[in-house]
Parts: sequence; structure tokens; C-alpha cells
Amino acid sequence: MKRRELLKKMTAVAGFSALASLGGGGRVAAAACPAGGATGGTAAGAKAAAAGPDPWRAAFHDALAERPWLLGYAGTGRDAIPRRSVRVEGRLPPGLAGTLYRNGPARHEVGGFRYRHWLDGDGMVQAWRIGGGRVEHQARMVHTFKYREERAAGRALYPAFGSVPPAACAVPHPDAINTANISVLPHAGELWALWEAGSPWRLDPDTLETLGAKRFSPETRGLPFSAHPRRDRDGAVWNFGYASHAGRLVLWRIEPDGSLGRAAALSVSPMTMPHDFVVTERHLVLVLPPLDFDPDADPAARSFLDRHVWRPERATRVLVVDKNDLETHFWLELPAEWVFHFGNAWEDEAGVIRFDGARARTPEVLFGSLRGVMRGEVRDPAEPAAHHVLYRIDTRRRRAAQEALAPADLATEFPAVDPRRSTRRHRWITVLGAGGKGSEPGPVYGGFDSVVRLDADTGRVRRYRYPAHQIPEEHLFVPDPERDDENAGWLLGTVLDWRARTTVLHVFRADSIEDGPIAAAALPDALPLGLHGRFAAHREGWG
Repeated sequence: MKRRELLKKMTAVAGFSALASLGGGGRVAAAACPAGGATGGTAAGAKAAAAGPDPWRAAFHDALAERPWLLGYAGTGRDAIPRRSVRVEGRLPPGLAGTLYRNGPARHEVGGFRYRHWLDGDGMVQAWRIGGGRVEHQARMVHTFKYREERAAGRALYPAFGSVPPAACAVPHPDAINTANISVLPHAGELWALWEAGSPWRLDPDTLETLGAKRFSPETRGLPFSAHPRRDRDGAVWNFGYASHAGRLVLWRIEPDGSLGRAAALSVSPMTMPHDFVVTERHLVLVLPPLDFDPDADPAARSFLDRHVWRPERATRVLVVDKNDLETHFWLELPAEWVFHFGNAWEDEAGVIRFDGARARTPEVLFGSLRGVMRGEVRDPAEPAAHHVLYRIDTRRRRAAQEALAPADLATEFPAVDPRRSTRRHRWITVLGAGGKGSEPGPVYGGFDSVVRLDADTGRVRRYRYPAHQIPEEHLFVPDPERDDENAGWLLGTVLDWRARTTVLHVFRADSIEDGPIAAAALPDALPLGLHGRFAAHREGWG
């Protein structure tokens, strides 16, 4: 397709990003809402206040008094945390020098209203700067359109992923509800804060100040750019986005210099909610669960999440796209399943693609745990967990299969590999793990208490189990720059120590994690539990 024709097609989709349908295209009437970017009066806020105290907020804070591990979901009212030195216990490796950027939902309450889903909180980006035997930390809220307007109004204005606040405003454009709260991507000298289905938000990598929404071209303005881009071996970035109301799946290639390389919009019906994907040297692979978007549901009465229907009688569709021609693709099927995150993919000379992921039988955690925790509810620990599997796709025979990759009693999430192995064969996978003991669930995604190194060749598991008062977040592998061995390097991960009321950065040797962290840096306070991060090597002159 010629570039002009493609951009025309993309422009037709741009007004229908995935969560734009929350506002029903302007069908949700509300008083005193922002107009043209300005905040209106207070009539709607007074109407919301007249409804009385928020029962979700009251229930959460009552539960917090009984279950102190809920501290990770309390949220923050701070706009920024200045750069500060953090005391280090143990010894940092001399070769470990860089910044661990992390992102996650952090503001969970606005004007007395508590969000009904953990993923609705506005994003806060953190920077853990490591080098010269010391650690510095800073954090700042991402100043999206939504964050600025709601802070000025003193109340929640817009519908969100799983919440509809009182007197909700119409959504004037997709990025009006972009919370920039899932992940980050350092690319082409910039730092991007990423959301599920909106534009990246540009941040200053050094100060974390918000610079504005990233626009790749006038024609692609407002198109969904998802939170899990994949870096290719040539330094380019691949990504996707789903535009639910338009029934389109958007595919992106961003060049190493940050410019738009290629883009395409494929028709998908019924539209679903993919969260992650994988890339090989020749293909993009998207696993589309049978979680169908209902375009006819009333957006004024239901959140975006609740406009989806789980249909376990249908197959999971697997979309395989040719990287050289984004219009060329084919479909395969797997049993009904839900996957938040994949590790890495590679393709052999026979055209067989292999990739790993944390597979669950249903998306119950999306509708259950991540919603219930916002009112302090403890979910049944028997709720379906995700377990690591190996996928095989034969691109020539057009077949798809999957098999267990880890012990059946090990629940997994947040898979990560050596970033140098992207699109290449990998052996070691880092995950959060759970299983082997009964305890009250508190961590993200149903009780993860360990960091695990999983050998994809043998199924061997190496594990460090955190004490019960520490809740681990995502851990990443950082390679030793002097060695080309994917087991030579370090694991970096944060934990919430709810007993000490602090957030701690831990550093492990990747080849001996069972021995515990070799260094730890504890903040003087606790930050909200977050989602994803990236490690970036330091530029010259840091510090």
C-alpha cells in the first residue's frame, strides 16, 4: 500500500482509539466539564459531593487498618518526590551503572472518589539511578491532560478503564483519559510513559518533567500505542494498539531515531483486549483472547472493562503478521485463555516460532482481584492463577500448540529476559512466582512472593522467596556489559515492605539468586505498588 493511502486509512481510525468509546463519542452529558482544555465551574463537583461519602473509599480505609499490606494500594497525593540519595546496604557491583525507570498507577483517589479498579490510577514514573557505589531516587506524576484537568477541578472528571465517577464528563478525544500508568520506554533520547491505548507521553529523562504527548505524524495523532513495545535488533521499536469502537488493530514500527517507520490498521471482529505481543526476526505475533468488546453497551452506565464479555466457548485467535508487509497475515487458534504478559520470541530456520508467556484459564484477575483490592477485599486464593507455558507456531504448516514450561504448582507473572536476546533464542526467564505455601494474598496479581529464574531448556527453577512482609514488584535482568552470557548479570527489582512502610530496591546476582540480594537501597517511605520498568545505561556525565 502506498504511504499516502496508508496514512489516509490511519487518519480514519485515529478518532476511535480503544477507550474513546468510554465517552460514547460525546453522548455522556455532564455539567461543568473542561472545554477546549480549560476547566469549567464547580456545579458537577458539587453534585458529586452531594451524593455523600464514597463507600469504596470508606471500605478501603477500614480494611487498611486490619490488613496493613493494603498500603501498596492506598495511593499518593504527592505530585513529585525530589531527587535524593538512598542509603545502600551491601555492595553494588562496579559494572552496574544506569537508571531503572518504573511506572505504575499511583493516584487512586481524587476529590473523595476512589477508583474502582487498580489500573485506573494516574501514572507516577520513578527513576532509580545507580552508579559509583551509590543510589539516587526521584519520582514524578505524569502530567497528562487528565491529571492536570482533574487536579484543577478537584474531582474525578472522566470515565476510566474500570470506573465511572459521578457526573462524568464526555470524552472529547482519546488522550483525554490517558493515564500514562503502565510502563516506560527510553528511546531516541526521550523517555516515554506508556498506557494501554493512547499516545506515549514524553518525559525529560533527567528531571522526569512531562514534555507533552508524543505525536509521530499528523495522520496518526491519537492512535493507540500500547504499553509493551518490543525492541528489534536494529534498534527499531515495534508496537500495536487496539481501537475497540473502530474494530481496528494498529501496528507500528518506530525507527531508532524516534520517527515513524511504518504503520497499518487491520480489521478485527470481534475486537478484544490484547495487552502484550511478541516479535521475531520475521513476524509479529498477537494472541487475542475471547474477551469481546460490546460496542452497543451503554457507556454512561458501564465502564470500559465492563463492556467486555468473556466467551470461553470461543477459541483464542492467534494473529501472525509479516514484518516486511504489515498487510500480510494469517490466523490460527488455541483454546480459550488469558495472557497478560509474554517473555520473548524467536524463530528457527524451519519457520517455527517459539515464545513463552504466563497463561491463565480466564481473565478473572482483571475483573476480580484488581477491582476488589480497591475496596480492601481479600479474594479467594484459589482464583485461577497464571502458569508459564511455551508456545509453538509452525508458520509453514499453519499450526499452533502450547505446553507447560514450569512446574504446575508455580504461578508466574512479569516475565523478562536478557534484552540483548530480543527476537533471538533465549534460555533464562526471570518471573515473579507464587506457590508452595498458604498465606493471605496481598501482592499484585494474587500473592506473588518470589523472584524466579526459569531455565527454558530444562525447566529448572532457581528461586528467592521474600519474607511475608515484603511484596515484590517486577524484577528485570540487567546484563554484565563485559560478558555475552545471559546468566551473567544482575536482577533489579523493588519490593514494598509494608511492615517497615518503605519501598526497597534489591540487586541480585543472576546466577545465584537463591543466596538473596547482594545490595539493597531502602527509601524513607513507601510508594504505591507499580507495574513495569526499563533499565537504561547511564550517559556520560551522570552524577
